Amino acid sequence: MKVTTVYTAIAALVLLFISIVTWVFNSKDIALLAANLATIMLLVVYLWGNRKNDKN
Repeated sequence: MKVTTVYTAIAALVLLFISIVTWVFNSKDIALLAANLATIMLLVVYLWGNRKNDKN
């Protein structure tokens, strides 16, 4: 994995954590926005990493 892929995955996981925290504090709009953005980021990272079907 490349360093930028790892950084993007870490940022997505931080957004998911922010989503959980804001959901606990009843800010559902921010929680949904953060969760959706993190999901899209993780999807893009996964697809970008597997676009050539190689083992790198």
